[in-house]
Parts: sequence; C-alpha cells; structure tokens
Amino acid sequence: MTKYCAVASMAWLGLLATASCTSTSAQPGNDAAAGAAGEMGVGGAAGAGAGGAVMIGGPSGLPIPPGPGGVAQPTGTPGNLHVLNWAGFKSAVTYTFDDAQPSQIEHYAELQATGAHLTFYITSGNSGDIAGFDTTFTQAVTDGHEMGNHTVHHCHADLTGCSTGAGATLDSEIDDCSSYIATHFGQPHVWTAASPYGDTGYDAPDMTRFFLNRGVGSGLVAPMDSTDPFNLPCHAAVDSETVDSFNTAIDGGHTTGRWLIFLVHTIMPSTANWYAPIDVSVVTGSIAHAQSLNDVWIDTMVNVGAYWRGQKAVAAATPSTSSSGTQASTWTWTLPANFPPGKFVRVTVDGGTVLQNGTTVPWDPHGYYEVALDAGSLTVSP
Repeated sequence: MTKYCAVASMAWLGLLATASCTSTSAQPGNDAAAGAAGEMGVGGAAGAGAGGAVMIGGPSGLPIPPGPGGVAQPTGTPGNLHVLNWAGFKSAVTYTFDDAQPSQIEHYAELQATGAHLTFYITSGNSGDIAGFDTTFTQAVTDGHEMGNHTVHHCHADLTGCSTGAGATLDSEIDDCSSYIATHFGQPHVWTAASPYGDTGYDAPDMTRFFLNRGVGSGLVAPMDSTDPFNLPCHAAVDSETVDSFNTAIDGGHTTGRWLIFLVHTIMPSTANWYAPIDVSVVTGSIAHAQSLNDVWIDTMVNVGAYWRGQKAVAAATPSTSSSGTQASTWTWTLPANFPPGKFVRVTVDGGTVLQNGTTVPWDPHGYYEVALDAGSLTVSP
C-alpha cells in the first residue's frame, strides 16, 4: 500500500471523574460514550459542561511547577487578577505523532517509558492494515495520552490525495474518525484535530467540532498571542533529524517562554518507513532534555491548548464591581466553542478572598489559586 505524509498528534486523559455534563459537540459515536463516562475532563479534574456541577478549587490535575512550597497567601488590596503563563511553568512542549503509523506502535513502550503525555493524531483508515492498532492506542488512552482526529483516509479537503479510498463527504472523513476513536479506544470525546497536509480547507468544519487544530507551518505559540487556534504552528521533524536539533528547538521555546509543538511521523528503526523518519532516541532524548530543564511543561495538545485558550478568555474579562457595598469585583468569561470541560487556570491576586459560585477557592501554597474555567466567573471580595 502506498503511504503518505500526514500531520497528527497524540495525547489524552488523566481523569478524576465525579461530575457529569452534557456534550455540546455533534460527533457520531462520542455522545453515548461521553454520557456513560460522565463527559470527563482531560487533565485531572472532574469536568462539568452545561447543566453539570462544577468542581471548585481542584484538584486540577495540572502538574506542580518548580519552586518552593509554603508561599504565603497575599494579604494586600483585593484585585489585580493575573493568570500565570503555562500553569506556572516557563514554557511548554507538546509531542504529536501523525497517521497512527506502524513505527509508532512498534516504539510505543519506549515513548511511554519517558513519562510524558503525548498526542497521537489518528488516521482511522489504517486500522485494518496495522497489527496492534486498537490494542496499542487503547492502552495509550489508559496511560493518559490523547487521541486526536486526523481523518479516516488522510485526504485533502477536496477528497483528493487520500492514502486509501475516500469518505463520501468531508464531514464523514472527520466524524467517522472521531467515532472510531470513541468506540474503539475508550476515549469519550475528541477535542483536537490535525488537518491532513495542513490543508486549511478543514478549518471551517473543524471549528464546529473541535477547539484546536494543528497545522504544519513552523513557529511557536506565546501565552497571549493571536496565533490561529485552527492552524497552530509546529516543528515538523525532517528526515534523519538529530536530537541536538530537537533540543535546540526546546531551548528556543524555553528562553522565550513559548509553547513548542513537535510533529513526528515515522520512528526508526522500523521496516515501515512512511515519511520523515527519525530515530526513537531523538524523541526520547529530547523529552529527557526538556525534563532536565525542570520548568518546561510537557503535555498533550488538549491540556496545554486548553490552558492557552482559557488564559486568554479569563485575561480578556473586565471586572464588574458589586453594588452591595462590599466592593467585591467579579470577572466573567466565555469559553470557546467545543472547549473541553474540567479545565483550570492558575491565578494570583494582590489580596482578598477568591470565590466561584459562592465557594471560597483555596490558596495553593505553591503560589496561586486554581480557578475552574467551567464556572465562567470568579469574584474577589475583601
């Protein structure tokens, strides 16, 4: 079978599910699974969408940033809300793997051994041709990695250039892939996508289903920048690229405080060399390098991306002052369409009491409050 160049990424959950919510995205096969699973939030906390209870104050499931504990709660004048970049880390890195390739399955144990959570962009049309397809990617979901949508047959948006066959419509190419992930891998929902070939013709349909899409253009993402969330840039691995090259990219993102997204296709050694092969040591070695920096957040597209978009939503909110004479201020925000439930951001204020839905948000002695994005608002009172 002729194989192709694709674009993808892999990584999923890390769930503590206690709250239920209603799915707002029409993805065939997802809603039933999501309902049975309580539409759980990715990255830790119990999620809640429309009509669900909100878990206030965590646990958020976000990793603890470096630095001493025992930070005293601020006691100054209430106000001056600030959202920490990258959950309190200096920079972020996400590893994405396209096409659900045989070599990724062959090297899954080595990837898992790094301890990093990854994103696999699944081309579900490969499922019948690759040994261990369902078994490996089901285990990956169990291990906390994300499965993202890379369509069924890896076609251009006009349904040409497909790897094998083609769906009847562009919608079916997208929806049937999400359905496969939900029904075969145990991941109740699909939140992110990667357009085959980086084709921007997928942007419009993706906006009705997902909250992020990875492209193939080069670049980094800054905490509050205007990067298109449906054409996120990446560092696409090239044939025989070295670990030093990956490490240099990581160092660049770390120095500038940005989010670096890697795109990997074929992992060597393997007899299934499909496209842009790199040795497995490039991936594992660069992850070890990022981990050694101590203040780099390594996580999935859905987790880092939700923080990035959630931070911008909260930061854009304008506080309103209470008319009750208490001088409390409330910030209210609206999350993007198809945003995953159960996500948090970390904030600081100069003083006062932080509340959501009338409940006090506890101060975390690592130096922040964890704010539930599903609540849609927070209040700081004297």
